[in-house]
Order: sequence, then structure tokens, then C-alpha cells
Amino acid sequence: MQTPARPRNSVQTLLESRGLSPRKIFGQNFMADANFAAAIARDAKLNEKTIAVEAGPGTGLLTRAMLDSNPHARVLAIEIDRGLSELLRETFAAEIASNRLTLLEGDALDGKHRISPALCDEAKRISEKEGRPRVVICANLAYNIATPFLANAAIDDQGLGANMALATIQLELAERMLAGPDRSNYGALSVLFALRANGRIARKAGGEIFWPRPNVESAVIELNFKPWSETTQLDALRRDECAAFQEFVKKVFSQRRKTMRALLKPVPVPTIPGVNPDSRAEALSPETLLAVFRAL
Repeated sequence: MQTPARPRNSVQTLLESRGLSPRKIFGQNFMADANFAAAIARDAKLNEKTIAVEAGPGTGLLTRAMLDSNPHARVLAIEIDRGLSELLRETFAAEIASNRLTLLEGDALDGKHRISPALCDEAKRISEKEGRPRVVICANLAYNIATPFLANAAIDDQGLGANMALATIQLELAERMLAGPDRSNYGALSVLFALRANGRIARKAGGEIFWPRPNVESAVIELNFKPWSETTQLDALRRDECAAFQEFVKKVFSQRRKTMRALLKPVPVPTIPGVNPDSRAEALSPETLLAVFRAL
């Protein structure tokens, strides 16, 4: 008995009508559920004081949901796929003409350690010119850019100044970003996001939400970024120490099973409450690791 073919969804039909298809090199799994997109857009709470930054709008399902969520919604999107850029320019011609949507063509990342300078510069220009101080990253991020894009937004050495991120990413990655001490997935990434943001998994997403259907579970992670500390607060990073702290954390997690005594040798382990020379990095809280770093 022949297995019946799966019905085509609107995203698949649209792409095929344009001679387009998902490209593995870009890690494309397009959002295909309009209700799911609308829920994310509502959570972003866009208004006349906000600019939404979208990396990889794809066919524009989430873009449309954001623009429809508030008459004052303003979106800045960047798309690397030339065919999709042409599709988006036609689909959103009216919104582009009325200055509700700005579409850039190119990579959302400039290597692993920088967000696209063009994207950051345009976001800052729109924010200042249009009086939109609140910057929200709202995107269905391709799995191959999710980690560097969100990490660079948290480190923020380019001054994008995102206040919040709502991003659809791999569930496993979301759990790693939010993991705590003594968890197998707790690591340098967890420490960064614990100190730079208040985070939660806003909702989980089954494979049916996307086309083509991914082989992994997904989730919408919500990150509310903390302001940079002006003083040496235990639970907040200063901008000027963030890069060096990241290098320190990567070092102590590179050999998870080693004690702090072994990792810091020949430097003695600082005398800090809750830390002894036989402690392992994976057992120390982000705040404690920050205290160790500062003591060194």
C-alpha cells in the first residue's frame, strides 16, 4: 500500500512557486504556523518606542505577525538568501515604502564574534532618528547562528543595546543557556546568560511548526538583558570586564573535571566563601565564578 503524500503547506507552496527551496548551508527551517508567529509577536510587545531586529526573516511569516501586532510596529530585518530577499521586497513593498520595515541583504553575523556591523549601525540609526530606545531581537534563528548571535547580543561590544530577545532556537540550546550549577549542560554559555539576562523558556515548539520539519525539538527563549553594572556588583558584569571574564570562564570549563587548584595553578585559589581548592567550576554559581575572576 502506497503511503499518501503529505499535504503541502503554504510556505512550501510559496517557495516552490518562486523556484526556491530550503538551503542547508543557511540552516533554513521556515516558520510555517501563523498562530505560533502571532504569539511570539504578542510577547515582543512592540510599540512606538520599540524597534524589532529580525535575523533571517525567511518567507516573512514572523515579520508579518510583528507588523500586524501593533500599528506602530517597526521592524529591521536582515536576510542572507538573495531569492528570499527578492520575495520579501515584493511581499512587503508597502511596508518598506511606508518605513515600517527596513530590509538589509547579507549575513547577520560578521564571523563568530561579531553581529553584522551594518545591522547594528542601522538599528542604532533608526533608534535615534525615530525615538525608539527599546531594541528587541525577535527572530526564528537558524540553528547554526543562534549561539553566536545571542551571545554577541549579550556581550554587546558593538553597542546594539538589545533590551530583550525572543528567539526560536533548538530546545537543547535553550536549556544549556539557562542551566544552573551541577547540571551536565552547565557551562560558559550558561554563566554568560545568567549574568547578562533574566531568561526563561517562553514556549516549546514541535516540529510541525516548521518546514521542512527539523529533527530536533525547538523552543522560544526569552532573554531580558540586564543593564551593565557601573560598580562591582556580585550579580552583574561591567562592560569593561566582560571579554576577559568570558576567556576566564571558557578556560575553567574547558577541563570540567579538574579542580580550581589544578586549573589556576600556579596561582593560589582566592579565599572566597563557598570556594575551596578542590571545587570544580561546574559546581560554582555564575556569581561565585565572577567573584573568583575579580579576586584574581
